[in-house]
Amino acid sequence: MPPESPVEPTNSGTKSIRAVERAIDVLKCFGLETPILSVTDIQHRLGLSRPTIYRLLHTLEGKGMVRSWGDPQRFELDAGVVELAGSWLGKSDITQAAQPFLSELWTETDETVALFVRTSPKRKICVNELRSRQPLTFTRGAGFTESTTVGSSGKIMIAFMTPDEAELALSEINNPRARAALDAELNDIRRDGYSMSTGEILTGAIAIAAPVFNNDGDVAGSVCLFGPEARLDGASRERCVKQLLKTAQKISIAVGYRPKGRMAEAAE
Repeated sequence: MPPESPVEPTNSGTKSIRAVERAIDVLKCFGLETPILSVTDIQHRLGLSRPTIYRLLHTLEGKGMVRSWGDPQRFELDAGVVELAGSWLGKSDITQAAQPFLSELWTETDETVALFVRTSPKRKICVNELRSRQPLTFTRGAGFTESTTVGSSGKIMIAFMTPDEAELALSEINNPRARAALDAELNDIRRDGYSMSTGEILTGAIAIAAPVFNNDGDVAGSVCLFGPEARLDGASRERCVKQLLKTAQKISIAVGYRPKGRMAEAAE
């Protein structure tokens, strides 16, 4: 039997390099909930042989993408991944345009503020976070990714997606009762123009999010403010909502969006 070819065709008719695909699969095994992995952990996820995984990890380590330590050996992502992420974030118009407005919102509210962008209808990533200076605060960190169906920062995106995109995002919800509840919540979000969740992800935390639109009028991301429920109540919460809406509109306008009607008034 001839040796297995390291190159195989893809659906587009071009050829892919299997070793590169596998190396990327190894990198994707690492995440917020699995920052440190053993070879056995990766083997369970990918089904590759131990020698293959060791070769891939050794190559990635030589390029600064992962680092190893301990006995038995453990692996985690290294600075090379951060450099790649920084290169991608630096090219994002929204990320660049949002920086001064996020800083302004952070100064005005003294709460943790963050910018999320959608990587697909189903996924979002935090591309910038400014942590509150107050003793009691909540933070999740730039680079954090999760489903758009979770938290106010993702639901606000779904609420303003096209119907086809929203349906794709919501296809992950298999429970009819949960789907009906989320549909009702999305209708409220569209009416109010912002999303708010209490204790959904972090106990005792309130998250408020507003949509960011691109020059085509499509929702591209969201600005989110995090704080403790004890501090974000009454007049303080109302003030933060107003400031958040203005910030989201300023960022949208900075990337070419031209609001109309009530949304234009919010940016003034």
